[in-house]
Amino acid sequence: MATARTSSAVPVVVASVVCGWWATGLDPFSTRATWIVLAAGVVAMVVGRVTRRAGPPADIPPRATAPWSVLAGALMAWQLAAYFQHPRSEHPTLSSLTNTALDPRPIRALAFAAWMLAAGWLARR
Repeated sequence: MATARTSSAVPVVVASVVCGWWATGLDPFSTRATWIVLAAGVVAMVVGRVTRRAGPPADIPPRATAPWSVLAGALMAWQLAAYFQHPRSEHPTLSSLTNTALDPRPIRALAFAAWMLAAGWLARR
């Protein structure tokens, strides 16, 4: 017998995959695709936050988050520095590097859905 949590997760996963399939059909790195990715991430975080369980947030010590913060900052710095330098072939951004790895559309759509689900999961924490 499926629990309420499992049965409510199915439409969210299906919607994420459908959105991923639609979004990956857009021209990569276009303005429209960029806005869709940003909007999907915001929606995923809002849905995750709204569906958050009641109770106080987990008390995570700053020492536990410091390495992740440093890593996130370094990746953002690399992305921004590479984005403003040209040509892209000599200064690849993280997104252009992963674009090659996620070349087939089904894999790209699943990765997009996983990214949205991860954003929602993180917003629930």
